[in-house]
Order: sequence, then C-alpha cells, then structure tokens
Amino acid sequence: MEEDVDQLNHAELVDKNFVLFAEGCFGLFTSKIAASLIRYRGDRCVAVIDSRKAGHTVQDVLGYGGAIPIVGRVEHALPLRPEVMVIGKGLHSAELPSGWKPHLLAAVRNGLHLINSIHYRLTDDPDIARAVRAQGVTVWETKDSPTVPLNRARVLDLDTWVIHTCGSDSNIGKKTAALQIWHEANRTGTPTGFAATGQTGMLISGHGIAVDGVPGDFMAGAVEHVVMEAAAGNEWVVVEGQGSLNHIGFSGVALAILHGALPHALVFCHRLGAERTKVWETPIIPIPELIRMNEELTVFERPAEVAAVSVNSVGFSEEDYRREAEKLEADTGLPVVDPVREGGAARLVDILRAHRQRTADRQLVRQR
Repeated sequence: MEEDVDQLNHAELVDKNFVLFAEGCFGLFTSKIAASLIRYRGDRCVAVIDSRKAGHTVQDVLGYGGAIPIVGRVEHALPLRPEVMVIGKGLHSAELPSGWKPHLLAAVRNGLHLINSIHYRLTDDPDIARAVRAQGVTVWETKDSPTVPLNRARVLDLDTWVIHTCGSDSNIGKKTAALQIWHEANRTGTPTGFAATGQTGMLISGHGIAVDGVPGDFMAGAVEHVVMEAAAGNEWVVVEGQGSLNHIGFSGVALAILHGALPHALVFCHRLGAERTKVWETPIIPIPELIRMNEELTVFERPAEVAAVSVNSVGFSEEDYRREAEKLEADTGLPVVDPVREGGAARLVDILRAHRQRTADRQLVRQR
C-alpha cells in the first residue's frame, strides 16, 4: 500500500493521478468541477466515469481535453492506475444521490482515496465509513468548515494588489477568469497568488477554503484568511468569485467574498447571451446595473471599480461574439474579453496593469 495519505497536504493529494466521477452529468456546464479539472489538471486525469457517455473521449464531449477516456464503471478505470476518485459535480442539495453510492463503495474497496465536492459528508454514510476504515484510504471533505476568525480587515494592511472576479450568476466563468489572470500574470513577470474560495479552485491550486461551507458570520473571515495566505511573497492576488449579488440563493456568499477580500479592482464576469440565472431562472438585471451594484457594495475604506468584463462566449460564432462583445462594451463603457476564446488572459492582464496605474495616479492626486 502507498504511503499514508493522512500525512499529505492537500497540494500533494491533488497532485496524484485521479479519475473523475460525473455519472449521468458529464458536460461543460453540467459538471463544472470536472470540466475545470480537465482544463487545468488534465495531465493528472486518467478517465471520467459517466455510463451515459462511455466509449467517448473527453474531447468528444467538452471540445478540449484530448483522448482521456470516458468509462461506465470504476472498475473500467482501474487499469489506468488512478490513485484518487474526485466527485466532479457540485450539488444544490445536501443529499447523497442514491445512484452514486455503489460507485463510491467500488472506488474505496479498490483502494482509491476520495475527494468529495458536495455538502453531504461521505463518511456520514455507515457503509462508506466502514469501507474507508477497512481500506485505510483518505476522504477529503472539501466542504468541511475550517476554524477561522471573524473578518478583521487585515487585507487593508497588505502591500499586495487584490483583484476579485464577481459576476451575474453562478457557473459563468468567475473561477476560469481568475485562473487565467493568475497564470498570465505569473507568466509575464508579476508574482501572483490565487485565492481559492470553492472546491474546484482548491483542487486546482491545492489550497483555499470552500466558503459556502463556512457559517455565515465567519465567511468574510475565511476569505480574509485565504487572501492573506495567497498574498505571501506576491505582488497581486486574484480572488475567485462565487455566486452573485443578484442571486437569490448565493448572494450572501458573493457579498462575504467582496467584503472579506477588500479588492482594489473587480473583473465582472458574464455568460454572453444569458438572460436568466441558472436553476432559479430569475431574470438577470442589466449588466451596467449589476456592475454598479458590485462597485457600490465595496467598502468605503477601499472602494473598487470594475476594470473589465470577462465573458464566457461558448456556443457563439466568432462573428456573433464580436458583435455581442461590442454591444456590451458600448453598454458598460468597459473592455470586454473572453480569456478562453482569446487563448489566454494577456489582454485582460494588460487592462488590469493599466487600471492599477490609473487608480494609483488618482490616489496620488487626491493625496496632494
């Protein structure tokens, strides 16, 4: 048996080869954790489990990811030597879907460690808990609430420049925009930390906190803690957004991140063409109004402005994308960028650097 994984930190655990569990739901928007891990940690993924799409490749379904196979059962992935099974879908529920349990038990009984991305604690199930003890494997419950203090606004004392990706809905590209900025800023010489606030960001970066698993009074403090950690040794920190201020289910998390991160700048994220929020189907109010809402709810100690709009334009032709992006630019007065379509966040990072200089110049004028 391999070394005791209890002695490994999360960064070491996520560096192991894994199989993604996305039974009945593998897709770009239907299993966003799986889709993100394929994009950013695809070198460690040996297979995806989804019996409905077995026989296809990840490339067939997502349009990226290459020849990673999709299989129907855990046992079919074992010849590829995974060490961990990652649940690749979050749920708007605290229940364990009944059809998942046989797959989870099969993984544990074959010696795979589990990374759990849902609110239900897997070891609360007696059968899974028994199997975990018998096999000596580790279960990382990413939604377990850590012990964190109340927000004390310590971020205001940092020299690090803080960027926060907010947006119009959940599952629209806030994490992707943050990760693209993180990669590009580091690539071009600006040491930048990534502050993960959700389970997918944690699995990609190896650190962070799932803020939606933290009691309400402590959410902003949890974000402050993550930002402080990500700031060490860095000039910038990019804070992953969650939910949205206009979301009837996740507005509290969005506001806690905004106030815990105390950003200098915002990047507003939107899925191009979306008119209603996912799942709840509430109308998305005009983007200029949402941008103003986010800016107005930053705290007076550090008012922040939106520097750019980052869009997810999946499904749009290049011509349609350009037309819609130009319209959104006219409506908001801000540059519009799709950091995936454009092959990276180079333009977005250039915009942020100019925004930082411009706001710093304004601050000097005020001080004089």
